[in-house]
Amino acid sequence: MGSSSRRKKEKAKDFQKPKLKVGKARPKATNATNTSFQAKSIVLKQQSLSSAQPSSSDQFNHHLSLLSSKADSQRRDALAALVNSMSANTEAATPLPAVTIITKVRPLLIDASKTIRSSALELLKLLPVEEVARNVEAVQIYTHIGLTHMVADIRISTLDVLEWMLQAFGPATVSCAGGWTGTLKRLLGTLGWQMETKQPASDGAKAWTNISNAKLQDTKSRARLISVLAQFLDTGLNPQDHDRKVSSRNRAAEVFPLLHFDAYAIGTTADPYRYLNLFSETETKDDDAIALADRLNRTEKLGKYLDGILEGVDKAKKEGGEVGRATRKVALALEGVGTKSSL
Repeated sequence: MGSSSRRKKEKAKDFQKPKLKVGKARPKATNATNTSFQAKSIVLKQQSLSSAQPSSSDQFNHHLSLLSSKADSQRRDALAALVNSMSANTEAATPLPAVTIITKVRPLLIDASKTIRSSALELLKLLPVEEVARNVEAVQIYTHIGLTHMVADIRISTLDVLEWMLQAFGPATVSCAGGWTGTLKRLLGTLGWQMETKQPASDGAKAWTNISNAKLQDTKSRARLISVLAQFLDTGLNPQDHDRKVSSRNRAAEVFPLLHFDAYAIGTTADPYRYLNLFSETETKDDDAIALADRLNRTEKLGKYLDGILEGVDKAKKEGGEVGRATRKVALALEGVGTKSSL
């Protein structure tokens, strides 16, 4: 037998089916697994057989805890659930204090997702206005961050937040710590309406300067920013004298026969004696820590930025269109201020 025929027979053996004897079981494979056993029970950790649903308060706390999740979908769904819960029970008290909700929601005002930012603002609007005004500084911090954010969409969304704050509780917005100088500095910095000061800095260093000829690419966004600046200046410099006189007359009628009762009463703000600086060792020079409760102090602080504002207004008026119309509102808000020398 030749070698070729032998190789053919060896290859044929590989394809032959083995003949098994009757009654003899097929041999098991070496890696066979026995699956003939049956489990009597399966035990799960933290297994709950209760049929009762969680309370609305527990659900609210659960959704509030998900606001700090790293997943965008979880934050978005949690905000939607919180908005629906508070919209359905507008007259009922919130399950948690307003300051706790504000602390959880405020980082989402500068979230990367536009849907999350708008939902966060909608949730803040559902809270009692008095509670948000009492904690306005907590929201103001993230407003300052958003106004100087690198992403243009976040800056525009922050303008919506600032506009709502001015409409809902304008006096508290401009009189809190950093509410006037801090916000004004960031608005003017975004517009490029800051000018070098004539006087040297108080610490001997060179005075700051930030004259920018660069403009926002979107004219509509720039007009919106100028319009919010006009509303901000009008709120801080031109308080509603008529409404204040009416409320003063009503108050005088209530406390009659006492005269000038409000002048001797404790203020209604959260910290009525902050302007006295009683609990500070040294006078602060940080614009974000200065609280200006009255119009005169705000007008005095405006003098540092007035030259840049007037120059920016003159240039923006020449552009016309939406920017020109918004700039006229700024000029109207500054009518009672005049020039820097009058300050």
